[in-house]
Amino acid sequence: MSGQRNISGRAIRGTIRRRLLVNAVVDPDEAASRLPSGLRPHVTALGTVVGCCLLEVDSIRPAFVPAFAGVTLRAVAHRISVEWDDGSEGVAIGVFVPMRQTDSPLAVALGGRWFPGAHERARVEVSASDGQLRWMADPRGPDGYRVRVEASIPSQGALSTEVEPVAATCVSADVGLSPDHRGVLEGARMEPDHRRLREVVIDDLESGFLSSFATAQVAPSYLMADVGVTWTRAMAPRFMSADVLA
Repeated sequence: MSGQRNISGRAIRGTIRRRLLVNAVVDPDEAASRLPSGLRPHVTALGTVVGCCLLEVDSIRPAFVPAFAGVTLRAVAHRISVEWDDGSEGVAIGVFVPMRQTDSPLAVALGGRWFPGAHERARVEVSASDGQLRWMADPRGPDGYRVRVEASIPSQGALSTEVEPVAATCVSADVGLSPDHRGVLEGARMEPDHRRLREVVIDDLESGFLSSFATAQVAPSYLMADVGVTWTRAMAPRFMSADVLA
């Protein structure tokens, strides 16, 4: 947990219909080469967790707007588990997100401006049937990562996050740090109304982000579903990060 307070009254709410966390572990030194100054890899017993967070969110809207007026958003966040000094002699744990992609024009327009989280445009398709989940994201522009996932979902069983280090890292990382449109780090805190995970089997995977890590090894992947969430702005180390995106 980051231990950092919210620095703005501005908030966004929504319901995560599905959140698929596709994970790998990499050598911490390789992860460090992707990070801006001030951040360092968060290291578990298996290595540093990297992954793709695929989100399908219903009724997303500013907190003061009623749910019926919200919109649906589908997005992919490419993530590296990190930690940093929080300024009060503590260590914050979160994720560094070098890129987000979405099919929502509103998220593209407002992300990294009105609220933390710059997004690139992408075509995103999601389908689910008979215990199978298929997810595809294609970038609309010259930049971005293609993602294609097919996963099998067990019919029952949740996970205690204290048992498995990858799951514990996924769940405890409340704050996401990402560059705004000027390349300056900004933070967003995710506050879910529950943290229940279900392990899934990845049957097929194509990820330009994960395959870009030479040391990547397959790690457990998880699904969260039907989660009410509030996102608020959070404090972030004030370092330029455009250099790691080149």
